[in-house]
Amino acid sequence: MKKLIALTLIGVMLCSLPVCAATSPSAGTVTETKKEAAVVDGIPAAVVAAAAAENKTVGEYNNNAVAEVPGLPDAVPTGQGGHVLINGAPSNVTFFLTKPNAATVKAAKEQATALGGKVLNVFGTSAVVGKFENATVNFYMKGVKAGQQIKVYQLVKGQWVEVDVAEIREDHVVINMKSHGTLAFVEVPAAPVQ
Repeated sequence: MKKLIALTLIGVMLCSLPVCAATSPSAGTVTETKKEAAVVDGIPAAVVAAAAAENKTVGEYNNNAVAEVPGLPDAVPTGQGGHVLINGAPSNVTFFLTKPNAATVKAAKEQATALGGKVLNVFGTSAVVGKFENATVNFYMKGVKAGQQIKVYQLVKGQWVEVDVAEIREDHVVINMKSHGTLAFVEVPAAPVQ
């Protein structure tokens, strides 16, 4: 029951992603408030700077999401809200999402083309927990439908290695990871019925 409530709360939190997403304001719009703290369009300058350092919008930074990927104009907004199962045990760990570089996006597109599929999103992961044998991670992916054919690949030493997909349901893809790294979520054609 606790897991159901936790997953429901994560879903509700992540559903606000499109509402909170905003472009990062330029440095030229920084102003001083009465408290002498710098703000940019009502957002603390420290948050704007932290988002810029990660090459994210403020909305992506605040929601631990990747919604805009250079070279991938139709990227599916993706976030991770924590509660990762580490080695089968519940935790408060969140996997932080990082933006890929252009070469990685190109490699993911090539992998998807080889599968006859389409890249939904590409991003890296990191967390305070270093090594683990298995992490079950629930990624919020806006618009994913239950039963959709999605494969996930992790870039390992220059090669795309398939990752176990545990579940695909409305707006969520749950995977089992063995380590942090760059992930590519690829929609593939349905297998022919025999």
